[in-house]
Amino acid sequence: MKKVFFVFLLIFSLLIIGGKEYKCESKEDSFSKIEGYVINNYDFVQNGIKLEYTVDEKLCKEYLRIKQFFEENNFLVLSTENNNITAESENIDYSINICEYNDLIKVQVILINNDVSKSEEELKKLSQKIRNDNFINERYFSFIKGKLNTQDKNLIDDLEKNLNIKVNEYLDINNGCVAEATFEDNQHINIGQIKYDTGSYLIIGTPIIFVTY
Repeated sequence: MKKVFFVFLLIFSLLIIGGKEYKCESKEDSFSKIEGYVINNYDFVQNGIKLEYTVDEKLCKEYLRIKQFFEENNFLVLSTENNNITAESENIDYSINICEYNDLIKVQVILINNDVSKSEEELKKLSQKIRNDNFINERYFSFIKGKLNTQDKNLIDDLEKNLNIKVNEYLDINNGCVAEATFEDNQHINIGQIKYDTGSYLIIGTPIIFVTY
């Protein structure tokens, strides 16, 4: 069910942004507002960040550079195969994927955190420690997930009112709903709500949600 929901949500997001590669120009103040509101009004579950960058480098050299970074900084390296690396440090899960991209190398760095004391900005700084100093361009995606502590709250109305967002697209789906919205500065966010036996969960991502839940 989680994978099916994620696929649907990803398709929904791509349709909203026209199926084009979205250039993320995230406004830190907007996501900080989201983060603060979710933490103060919901039960924090998880947050995360995805950094994508390109670099003019050989794939094997970039792979070994990142692997060496993890080893030298005492990360717990869990797997290293097929140009992917997974590792752990200070209760944060790291996932690295490296591939060839238009004569360059494209690197995807994902950090997933379950500690409410670690902010999106802190995760961003940690991801930048992995980034190649000679990167050509970069973009960031962020999300935060919380558990609703009441079933009576109208989620979308609540977010529109308190985050001052405009919902542009909304769709009910099995066990939940998805929506696309914008802030006054036109920053795009995607919203998902899904109900499980353990409760109802909210996830907000900028500009798209890149994880399953």
